[in-house]
Amino acid sequence: MEEHFFTVQPEKINQGQFTLSKSESNHFIKSLRGNPGDIIWLLNGHGCAFEGLIESVQGNTVTGLIKRSIPDYGEASFEIHLVIGLIKGSRMDMVLEKATELGVKSIQPILFDRCVKNKLNLDRAKRIVQSAAKQAGRSYFPKIYPLSDLDQWLINHAEESNILFHIKGTNSLDQIVKIKKELFNIIVGPEGDFSDRELIKFKSPNILNVNLGSRRLRSETAVVAALANLNQLLGK
Repeated sequence: MEEHFFTVQPEKINQGQFTLSKSESNHFIKSLRGNPGDIIWLLNGHGCAFEGLIESVQGNTVTGLIKRSIPDYGEASFEIHLVIGLIKGSRMDMVLEKATELGVKSIQPILFDRCVKNKLNLDRAKRIVQSAAKQAGRSYFPKIYPLSDLDQWLINHAEESNILFHIKGTNSLDQIVKIKKELFNIIVGPEGDFSDRELIKFKSPNILNVNLGSRRLRSETAVVAALANLNQLLGK
């Protein structure tokens, strides 16, 4: 049976009953041609999914019964957090979408020295992430942090496991994941690459440099390659 995913606000679940929002109700009624008796999956965005039975379709309001709840539905046992240089337009949209599908827990956009763009529409970004999470069947919607600068981020995460993906990296991913960690921050630069100043700052003992291959990748491609490879290695 095909699974259909819907978002639900925690306050819309009460005593084993749920109510879909107006937009989600319209999707169920008009796009899926849904009816009472149908089974759907509800994602609360905080790490829990619910199997729901539709009981009533009245006007633009869909309500139902919670049959069971599943914590960490669609989530891995490890955490990957993406640190990405702000890039332009549809390429940033792709990063948000694919990073969500590939399981990141958070996305931190950074204003690197060579970023062409200097603003991020957080509301739009959150909508992209939520849509991608529904498509992938994730019960946790990645948090998108406000735009930050590199120096502050390095101070805040100095004690964590940080992986820098760069064409001049000297390590391979399989070497790194042998380090028994459950949380990794991966860092990918902007279209114009890192500046010399930034590369010097990355020469820190707590930042491991990884090369994704001999070809220079666009930022959005590097994100997908890094996340796909890391997920496969950590999932073993």
